[in-house]
Amino acid sequence: MAKAYRVEPLRISFINALRLIQDEFLWCSGRSPGTIPQKLKTLRENGKRLILPEKRKRQSVPRQVLCKAPRYPYKKRTARA
Repeated sequence: MAKAYRVEPLRISFINALRLIQDEFLWCSGRSPGTIPQKLKTLRENGKRLILPEKRKRQSVPRQVLCKAPRYPYKKRTARA
C-alpha cells in the first residue's frame, strides 16, 4: 500500500489499518464469496485515508535542562569574626 501511494511505510497508521482490515473481515464473513474481490479493491482505495502527515524536523538547537529555582530563599551565612 505504501508503494501504491508513494509514501514511506512508517507514514501509514498501523492501528487504523488493522481496524479497517478487521472490519472488512467481519463484514465479508456474512456475505457471498463473490463480493470479496470488490471489497478488497475498495479496501485498497480507502488506504489513502490511513496516511499520516510527515514528521516534523527536530530543532537545530539541542534541548537543555533548566535550573530549578529553590522553593525557599537560602539563609545567608554571617561572617565570623
